[in-house]
Amino acid sequence: MFVKKYLLSMNRRTKIEIGTFIAVTQAFVFLLVSHFHISEITYMSFIPIICTAFFFGEMAGLFFGAAVATCFSPLWIDLSGYGSPAWAIRAFGYATVGLVVGNLSNALRNYLRFEENIRITDISTGLPNRQAFCDKLAELSAAQISGHFAIVVIVISNTKILSETFGNDVTKSIFNQFKDKCAELTKKMNAEIETYSISSDQIAFFFRKSNEDDLETKEKFEDSLTSVAKKNFLHKGFFIHADSRLGIYRFSDFSETNSGELPLRYAEKAADTAVKQMKDLVVYGPSNLAQGAKHSKASDILGRIDLAIRSRWMFLVYQPKIDMATGKINSVEALIRWNDPDMGFVPPGLFIPQAEQSTLIENITDFVIKQAILQLKLWQRSGIFVNIAVNVSTYNLLQPNFVNKVLNLLKEKKLPPECLEIEVTESALITDFQHILDGLNRFHDANIKIALDDFGTGYSSFQYLQRLPIDYLKIDQSFVRNLGTNRESKEIVKAIVDLAHTIDVKTIAEGVETLSDYEYLNSVKCDIGQGYFMAKPLTSNNFISWYSENNGIYTYSR
Repeated sequence: MFVKKYLLSMNRRTKIEIGTFIAVTQAFVFLLVSHFHISEITYMSFIPIICTAFFFGEMAGLFFGAAVATCFSPLWIDLSGYGSPAWAIRAFGYATVGLVVGNLSNALRNYLRFEENIRITDISTGLPNRQAFCDKLAELSAAQISGHFAIVVIVISNTKILSETFGNDVTKSIFNQFKDKCAELTKKMNAEIETYSISSDQIAFFFRKSNEDDLETKEKFEDSLTSVAKKNFLHKGFFIHADSRLGIYRFSDFSETNSGELPLRYAEKAADTAVKQMKDLVVYGPSNLAQGAKHSKASDILGRIDLAIRSRWMFLVYQPKIDMATGKINSVEALIRWNDPDMGFVPPGLFIPQAEQSTLIENITDFVIKQAILQLKLWQRSGIFVNIAVNVSTYNLLQPNFVNKVLNLLKEKKLPPECLEIEVTESALITDFQHILDGLNRFHDANIKIALDDFGTGYSSFQYLQRLPIDYLKIDQSFVRNLGTNRESKEIVKAIVDLAHTIDVKTIAEGVETLSDYEYLNSVKCDIGQGYFMAKPLTSNNFISWYSENNGIYTYSR
């Protein structure tokens, strides 16, 4: 890095520093030779000659070597006794070293320039790439530059189709035409503009102005950008349309963004929003900033999951499931909770979906299953025999050793497999159905009960329903909670119960919150109910007390 810095970016000050070092070194050699009258000391001159050639090139090395030899010639002739032939040989050696090292330096310099160019240039378009843009923003951020900036990211959604039709160079043509059109636009704004190709389908513009625009000017600028994006582009004699969406982020101080790359991310997020919402242009504003902060918080949460598990900030609570025909409390659902000493209560809806998009869901599921199985063992020692249900994700079911891991844990605690229930969401079925089916069949063969969770909200469960080895259909709470106000919800719930019974599967209704909900579900022969009307999620000790108070049988009064 040191050599690269000096070879590629030597300014006037750097050149003076290096030149001074070379001059001082050479002068020191002259003094030594003059004082000791030893000709061999002159070989130390190779150091300044090599430095000169390395940092200033082959011609500088050649002439400096010749100059040093000329200065030493009287001493060489006087001290060696061989006269001018010896001087000529040494002079030739100095000049040759300077020339050779200079050539090597030039070759190295060219290679480093090529390497740097590859690092910061998009080869397909010839424009500076994302890395170059990030370097620029980081430089401005480090210098805490103030001004009036705007980053515009343009996403071209149909680049793949255009490339298949017109060839791979069509993107380069469109990007460069965008560059030219925006350059014309900036002349009217009296602004500076830099263009970057940040991905195969995204081009970014960095606008910089010395004075702030009024609202009307900003709106005209946005309209002009949209107009530019909608115009057809000419490529190889054909007019083509680029399906473009724009995102803009404006700011005036890099200290507001915390890091150099952040403004680009904001502009990209605005462009992504424009694509999703089918809008021509989206400006990243205060509401987006708040959303960005939320995503940042989510990232912080993901980073604390392992610590939360190790520190027991995560724990389980248990919500009873009631057999609606008999009132028997025959199972509970294990639900995870997280009380963080710094962040307070972290809702499952905030960290579970995030974890399911990463491998962290494996850590969470392992923790839940281990704790649930341990709790089963402890309850059985207290004379409480209930089944326990745990939720598993698509990621868990796709892991080849997941089933073995669960069965081994049950075997280790000497618990029968039928005391455990696995709940899998309906949406999990659309991901590698055959692989998931194989895992569910292994659970079923081991006598572990399987429940299809959130039934009625997915897309594909009906076509697979007969193939699934399920024991329960769990009716989504969105239907159950509307039983008192929505006639259609009643019909849907009844239809699901009838369907389940037709294929010899029991039903579980979650989200039972009122007496009328409970009575209606009982009237349509729903098998099991779960909800706040019967019991909220309870800690282990509270469940023991609640279970004992009810003698294992739930009764309700009107």
